Amino acid sequence: MDYLRRRGTFDDGAPTVRVLAGGVSSTVLAIEGTTQAVVVKQPLAKLRVPQEWAAKRERAITEGEALTLARRWTPDAVPAVHDIDRDLCVVTLELAPADWRCWKQDLLEGKVDVELAADLGRLLGCWHRRSSDDAALQAQFSDHDAFEQLRVSPYYRTAALRLPEFRDQIEEVVDAMLATSRCLVHGDFSPKNILVGPHREAWVLDFEVAHFGDPTFDVAFLLSHLCLKAIHRPDGAAAYLAACEAFWSAYHEELAGSVGFDERNVSKQLGCLIIARVVGKSPVEYLDAGGQRAALRVGGDLLTRPPAGISALFTELRQALLVQD
Repeated sequence: MDYLRRRGTFDDGAPTVRVLAGGVSSTVLAIEGTTQAVVVKQPLAKLRVPQEWAAKRERAITEGEALTLARRWTPDAVPAVHDIDRDLCVVTLELAPADWRCWKQDLLEGKVDVELAADLGRLLGCWHRRSSDDAALQAQFSDHDAFEQLRVSPYYRTAALRLPEFRDQIEEVVDAMLATSRCLVHGDFSPKNILVGPHREAWVLDFEVAHFGDPTFDVAFLLSHLCLKAIHRPDGAAAYLAACEAFWSAYHEELAGSVGFDERNVSKQLGCLIIARVVGKSPVEYLDAGGQRAALRVGGDLLTRPPAGISALFTELRQALLVQD
């Protein structure tokens, strides 16, 4: 508590302190007093996983700056930033209300809110549109190290090593992605980083790997999670796919052509990410052996035979996911 008082971010009596669960990349504490409640987050230099996985701690500074920007554009969609400690790489944020829940848990339980998916599409589209071709933001968020350490290497490059039959296609996707600088990319736009309130209020968290780059990554990242849930719960696949389409439609409408966008690349990105969540360093925990085989089949098809556009992508996904072996 002395640290927070010195930083001028908390002075509320004798608070309670809780360790927040759910992440492997940071130490995250909830500090709650009578009138104040904050989250204190410090990234780890080595993630809490069995394999060797290191990442620069300065990503906390990136997170604080990106959240500050997003808060200016969409004040209801992210927590407030109370403090960025650039020396110790600590960020202090607003704590979400106690009755808010993680969207990932809802989805795993088969609770699919299609309207929420559309809201998130509009939100992401707003961020991409507002930052599009902004030279000042491109300079501010030019550091891709954390993105490489926490996404490109453990997802794409590891998948290419473990599945050499897809290596050339994956490397092509990576090269195109890293050569693209169009807008601010969240880099972890995932259901686990979305908190939902009782009236569909939502916060997006974890901007640690935010950077100026390729918007197709964010789109494919969210779609990959919905597709993986559809593979996990085939009885609810239609609802997950409806959420995919609602997310894309709202995103595309919000974007209004303001960001150069390669729709075919979304399919290839989606294929890479589905494969990576089976054989990469961060596999999803809920797929059984049959689900893993299905995911590799779906991901491989998207990567090697990508549909020409988003409409064709959704047609293919319906064919692949609504009738599973």
